Amino acid sequence: MPRTVLLIVVLALAVASCSGTPSPDTLGGELYGISCARCHGPDLGGGIGPALDAGSDTALVLTDEQIANVIRVGPGAMPGFGRLTDEQIASLVEYIRERQAEG
Repeated sequence: MPRTVLLIVVLALAVASCSGTPSPDTLGGELYGISCARCHGPDLGGGIGPALDAGSDTALVLTDEQIANVIRVGPGAMPGFGRLTDEQIASLVEYIRERQAEG
């Protein structure tokens, strides 16, 4: 039983650490670094969360609007980032797409 409790605490801390609080004027790569990189990796290569880079099917099969909705709502263990403005979410989608194109 103690291992189960420890696992739940570790997972809760991991999810909480993936939710930085950026200022409203933070956009693109800086916003990704604050809100996403801890879980999806600084290079979009994955970690706690799935990879989002050019080699990953995770984001490549989704439309920009679907990615924006994932950011807003947060499926599964990913927290939703509904507190971000539409402009911030659009800048995150653009940043992810630009990084995918580099790969």
